[in-house]
Amino acid sequence: MKECRLSFRLLLFSALVMMCSTIQSCQSDARNATRIPPTTKKSKVQWQNDALNSLSDLINRNIDVDLNYFKRSRIYYDREQYVQAMEDINEAINEKDNVGEYFLLRGKINRELGEIDNALEDAERAEALQQNSPDLYVLMADIFQVKNRFREANTYLTHAMQMAPYDGSAYYVKGMLLARQGDSLASLASLNSAITMNPRLIRAYQQSTVIYTKLKDYGNALSFNGRALKRFPNNAELFFERGEIYKNLSVIDTALVNYRKATSLNPKFGDAYFQIGALEVKQRGYYSALIAFQQLLNINPKHPQINYLVAFCYEKLGNDIKAKEYFTYETEKNPTDQMSLYGLWRIKQRENGRMYPSFYNDENLEADFKTLDTSRVKIDLIKPRGTINMKIDSARNAKIQ
Repeated sequence: MKECRLSFRLLLFSALVMMCSTIQSCQSDARNATRIPPTTKKSKVQWQNDALNSLSDLINRNIDVDLNYFKRSRIYYDREQYVQAMEDINEAINEKDNVGEYFLLRGKINRELGEIDNALEDAERAEALQQNSPDLYVLMADIFQVKNRFREANTYLTHAMQMAPYDGSAYYVKGMLLARQGDSLASLASLNSAITMNPRLIRAYQQSTVIYTKLKDYGNALSFNGRALKRFPNNAELFFERGEIYKNLSVIDTALVNYRKATSLNPKFGDAYFQIGALEVKQRGYYSALIAFQQLLNINPKHPQINYLVAFCYEKLGNDIKAKEYFTYETEKNPTDQMSLYGLWRIKQRENGRMYPSFYNDENLEADFKTLDTSRVKIDLIKPRGTINMKIDSARNAKIQ
């Protein structure tokens, strides 16, 4: 009897254990079913790439074509890919040409590309299509300050700051207006406010750097330039501006490093190649200067006196054949270029044995490698002295014995 009771208790205990485990597993399944999985965090770049892929797919499927071109253009604009942004916004406007927001975006893109007249035309079209956003008024004020139409710029800027008192772009335009009107200190304060409100506003850093450089406050100029480079490490213009600061400080080697960094980021940066060539000439690095000037020639064949600069480097390297060729190119473009004409004269003198290469040495050059302009040399012939008629003093006649 006791054995039966014991077995019954064991059976009851095992049944209770099984029931509890079943209830627990059911509760666990219910919790798992209602549990919210953790969201995957994406960076801004990943989000933009996904958005671009999605918009491209919608465009290919011919769904809301104008709107999706506009959205894709706006992403390219935010990424500072202005050429692609312009292509897409043009497609959007071709699809639908009565949307003010489309023209506003194209005006902003044209402003970034330096097409001021086109930017003004687009902004005025957006205003005619009943756009009245702070972005439009800031854009109009910015365009008018570039065109020196300060009264109109102030009018639009006032509207913009009333509508959006904490818009960094508005403070940037205000700083530009003050700078162009000669108030450097107030301009710097406004540009600093713009940076505080919008740390991604690259032009505010650049303009602050320019003002401090003009004031010869190179410490603050380098500081603002450095702050900009931390946020925009692949911007060629920032490295060029840093090179300009070090050039003003006469730290030539560091200036060259920054100019070369600018050309590596933007292989078509003509101003940087010119500065490299000019500084290398001053240091008598004629081969490096020649390479820089040749690259500039490929980028911009119409650059002032570019053929003369190439010829000058060839002449300093002892290659009179190539020097003569490029001096000739320059004189064909500009027959009155005295420096190129004098270069051809020097080569001719050496060919005739009347001038030795050592005669034309570095000590005869100015710092900006300008040569002698013979048309300005005035040569006066030596005239013989005239005879002087002296009257005889009869009171001092000498008695001759």
